[in-house]
Amino acid sequence: MFSSYQWMFEGPETATRREVFRWWEARRGNYNLLLLFVGVVTWILVLVVGSHAVKPGVDFEEPLAMIVGPPVYALLANICFTAGPIFDVLFYVERPRLTLFKVGLYFSLALTALPGIWAVVAWLITVHTGKKLD
Repeated sequence: MFSSYQWMFEGPETATRREVFRWWEARRGNYNLLLLFVGVVTWILVLVVGSHAVKPGVDFEEPLAMIVGPPVYALLANICFTAGPIFDVLFYVERPRLTLFKVGLYFSLALTALPGIWAVVAWLITVHTGKKLD
């Protein structure tokens, strides 16, 4: 599945400012699909694994945050994505900055995965200590 995303990390040797902007925008859809995939896995981990890490009647995460959070996060992630081509065009060097794109993508994926990772860590702590979190 992810091998088809290799083209996202390739760019022309030279490009105009407009072509650099189009290069970034051509990757926005796949950026969103990757974040959606990681986000769904994270959401499920927080809901299922996180609920096993806390005492009965206690929420690992606020239910309202589980409903409202993902759309707000998606909006903010796309606002941040838009900063990439803006900075790339402002500090234009004749080609898209592949490193800037990679760092932004990997940072976004890691940030999206963080709540799910925390849910797994919290569950592992409860398994190890035998005490559920408050």
